Amino acid sequence: MKFMKKLVFPVLVCVAIFSACKKDDDPVTTMYSKTGIIVNTSKEVPAVTTSNATGTMDVSYDKTTRLLTYKVSWNALSDSITGSHIHGTASTVTNANVVVPFTVANKGALTGNYAGTFTVDGIAIKEDSLLLGKYYLNIHTKKNPGGEIRGQIEF
Repeated sequence: MKFMKKLVFPVLVCVAIFSACKKDDDPVTTMYSKTGIIVNTSKEVPAVTTSNATGTMDVSYDKTTRLLTYKVSWNALSDSITGSHIHGTASTVTNANVVVPFTVANKGALTGNYAGTFTVDGIAIKEDSLLLGKYYLNIHTKKNPGGEIRGQIEF
């Protein structure tokens, strides 16, 4: 009986250690995606109250290829587009510098969409910050040069 008591604790320790170890067949997430992210005037900092523009954004990120793919759709912008880009790093309540510009072909389109892909290079866009939701997409217009609609890239 005394022998059994001495054996129980080491066996339990070994079981705990081995069960906490990662198995080779455990899945590792390499692909992240989110669809239907809201892009609108209330997400601007400060919020835009002079427009009814709305939109959505779909994003996906592949850790293996380090490619971020996005598609943004917008409706009812107040005026023509003067800028469209991704900013970072920032929370949902702060602003940041442009890190990836993109050019919408028809800047006069008050309703439209745009899709793009870029490499998360670790310099302009850092993977850890991307996965923490620290970048946002922004569309600027003549009537709202600080940005009319915004959506945080969050997975």
